[in-house]
Amino acid sequence: MNSLRSSQLSAMLFLSAAFTILCQTASWTMEGIFGTGIAVAVQFLLCVPIFLLYRQGFSLSDGDVKHRLLSTLLLGYLLVRGGVSFVRLQRASDALTLPVSGKFFAAALIALVCIYTASLGIRALARSSTLILGLLLFALAVLLLGAVPQAEPQNLSLSTDDTIFRGFLREMACADELPLLLLFDQMAHRRVRSTLQFLAGKLGLFAFLALLGMAVLGDRMAHSPLPFFSTISVSQPFSTQRADALYLVIFVMLCVLRITLFTVFAARCLAQLLPRLQYASTICLGGMLAISAAAAHFSISTVWQIAAMVLFTSLIPLGLLLRQKFGGKTP
Repeated sequence: MNSLRSSQLSAMLFLSAAFTILCQTASWTMEGIFGTGIAVAVQFLLCVPIFLLYRQGFSLSDGDVKHRLLSTLLLGYLLVRGGVSFVRLQRASDALTLPVSGKFFAAALIALVCIYTASLGIRALARSSTLILGLLLFALAVLLLGAVPQAEPQNLSLSTDDTIFRGFLREMACADELPLLLLFDQMAHRRVRSTLQFLAGKLGLFAFLALLGMAVLGDRMAHSPLPFFSTISVSQPFSTQRADALYLVIFVMLCVLRITLFTVFAARCLAQLLPRLQYASTICLGGMLAISAAAAHFSISTVWQIAAMVLFTSLIPLGLLLRQKFGGKTP
């Protein structure tokens, strides 16, 4: 873990969040941009206990027995969020032309790829994140090139169907990468900078896509189940060749990176609980697929999603800090 650079950490978290942004089903609005900006500021403040905790020498992998409960809770959280990611993939497959039939079959194929990528470890994933980030930026440039001729600036107006508070709640419910900061050991002096880069990049990407989508789609935004895919469908930069293949490749790569990231750390938590267990990554991915099959039939309340994020990002680290201060023990 200590060989990771701050840019690699921020890139992995940013790309994971990018997948969630591309899968958003709610309409993009000006209120949503303002709400997201407020949520991003709140998220950074929520991360402060993690920053302070690691400055005191905290490490989840130090073998302390009291961390087994935390590892168990984190394992459950990572499995659920990984399962939700598969659900988002299956819902987005309606707007994609995948070379396979069946939503669950597509998710299973992605899981097979993730088994291999997870076996390579977090360092390989960190190195690949730089390449994927470059490809994403190239795809965004192609999208901008195709969207400018279709854009109508008068479409950039406030919406009567959305509020800043709703935008705030949507972003807070999607901030499931923040608890991963608990799992990056030996990066105390780089965690703050990485988090700032990640949050700024996430806000910038959302604002870019939202403004572009509103300008291109206009009134059609209200009838779009997946705003990103509706935007790219009408923003083709080349008259003789569609760019759909580029967006499909980027989307799949983001999906694989996100699920692999959650799988690697879920497998790590499982290995801490059961050191002799083999094929931890495969077991975790199987659990995520099972959760996705169940979660596809019901939705998880926004309140519970925010509560879980706050618990791991702020409340538990704060509790460990207080225990250290008043209990006289190292965290």
